[in-house]
Amino acid sequence: MMFSKSSECALRAMIYIAAQKPGTPVLSRDVAEYLGMPIQCITKIMRGLAKRGLLESLKGRGGGFVLTRNADSLSILDVVEAVEGRLTPHCLLGLKVCADETACPVHCQWAQLRGQEMEVLRQKSIGAMAQMLFASPVHVA
Repeated sequence: MMFSKSSECALRAMIYIAAQKPGTPVLSRDVAEYLGMPIQCITKIMRGLAKRGLLESLKGRGGGFVLTRNADSLSILDVVEAVEGRLTPHCLLGLKVCADETACPVHCQWAQLRGQEMEVLRQKSIGAMAQMLFASPVHVA
C-alpha cells in the first residue's frame, strides 16, 4: 500500500509526539524541525489531525499539540484514515467492477494481501512504534 506524503508526515509526527512525556504539548515547529519539513505543511497536517480528534491543540503560552488518547490505543490505520479518509478496497488493475463474481486475474491474491496489510495497520500502535524508534523519550526544549 502506498501512502500519500501527508499520511507519511502525519504518521511520523504522531510517532514523534507519542515519544514525548505524556501530556506534554509539542510545538509544530519542533515537529517540523525534527522531520526536516516546512512548518506550514506540518501545521496544516497537525491541525487536520486535531480536527479529526487525534490531537488536541492547546493555545497560548505552554501550548502546542498533545495526543487525545493513549498512544498505544492509536493505530497506524487511525492516523492514515484521519488524513486520507476510509480506506476502501480497489482493483489492482483499476477495473470499475471487480468482485468475487466478476474477478480480475489477480483478485483473489490481491484481496488476501490487502486483508493482511489492513490487519498490520490495525494492530501496530503509534505507541509501539514510538517505543521502537525512540529508546527513551525525546524531550524538546
